[in-house]
Amino acid sequence: MKQQKALQGEYVDLIIVGGGMVGLMLAVALRHTGLHIVVIERAEYQPMMSMGLDCRVSAIVQGNVNILKSVGVWQYLQDKAGLMTSMRIWDGQEQGGIRYEAAEIGEDKLGVLVENATLIQALQDTLKESENIELLCPESVASVLWKRDGVEVALESGQTFNTPLIVGADGGRSWLREQADIDVFSRDYAQKGIVATVKSRFPHQNAATQRFLDTGPLALLPMQGDRCSIVWSASNERADELLALSDEGFMDELNLEVGGVFGGIVEVGKRAAFPLQAQLARHIVRPRLALIGDAAHSIHPLAGLGVNLGLRDAMVLAQEIVDARKFGEDWGDIDVLSRYMKQRIPDVLMTMASMEALHRTFKVQLPMWIKLRGLGMKALGNAGIVKQLLMKNATGINMPVPHTIE
Repeated sequence: MKQQKALQGEYVDLIIVGGGMVGLMLAVALRHTGLHIVVIERAEYQPMMSMGLDCRVSAIVQGNVNILKSVGVWQYLQDKAGLMTSMRIWDGQEQGGIRYEAAEIGEDKLGVLVENATLIQALQDTLKESENIELLCPESVASVLWKRDGVEVALESGQTFNTPLIVGADGGRSWLREQADIDVFSRDYAQKGIVATVKSRFPHQNAATQRFLDTGPLALLPMQGDRCSIVWSASNERADELLALSDEGFMDELNLEVGGVFGGIVEVGKRAAFPLQAQLARHIVRPRLALIGDAAHSIHPLAGLGVNLGLRDAMVLAQEIVDARKFGEDWGDIDVLSRYMKQRIPDVLMTMASMEALHRTFKVQLPMWIKLRGLGMKALGNAGIVKQLLMKNATGINMPVPHTIE
């Protein structure tokens, strides 16, 4: 593409607003294309430490682990990730729960657990291989002006750029989305997710567990060594009660809910909490604008799939940009961006609908419903091919997402 003289500022091929996991993933996917890319991030990521680990953890499903391997990020993660080879889900009903084993789908693991700080650092380290990508941090966008031939972007520092496409990867409260006057469909669950690092009495053996309580799900996720990360979703009132407890009091409440899993919890680290909600942008693309990750959609964390959707967004958008360039198309044109949107919407809507259905299913605590739910889980556990298909979809193995960008 030729630079448009009517546009002000230095020309760059792509601007990504947001240097978190998803924004960096888009830059990583495009780092060998020769495109000049600028990533703008307001502030460096500040981990919330709990027993020496960032208590904000991402569960990366196996399909996305394969993508991280293909794009060169895994080499920086493989010695720092907790493996998840099995998962047990239950809600205390007499019929028992359901267990997923990686071997059922011919894999060595269902996914991995990675501290957010570690994943961000790994993505940044991968970007160092490219001289065409600039990461400006700390830096903020002061203004954005959309024109027919491109976008003018002015930074707080005074630097200006023009580009054919600007991408919003700046989270659920996206500043760029607001500048584009894009509203969201939202669903407030009136819950908070409590996160912390804990230590169990016995080794977790790379197994994840999730129990559905009447106030929300409680997950124990295997980290490296003998530690687990917990995500405890509870009503706002219950969450505030739990946060106000001493470490010993919180551990007592936690052990009451997890029972004897891993021999019980014997140590609890610092806790943090965040509000739970789901939202979907009314427009994921506009001319010369694309939204990815939480800026486009966010879901209830009960299955830990939010960041996985964002990573898949990044790979699909990267491929569409490269294809457009290959065929002489303007990658900021709405026709090109609509191809990205049409590929991603089925995955996003299916995942959001599944999370909403799970939330509603396990929220109901009527005795008859609990019994039916237990029978349903038992039937699914014995469903063979159907169960395998569901597992492959949940782990992203069946998703039609590019693993490398060519």
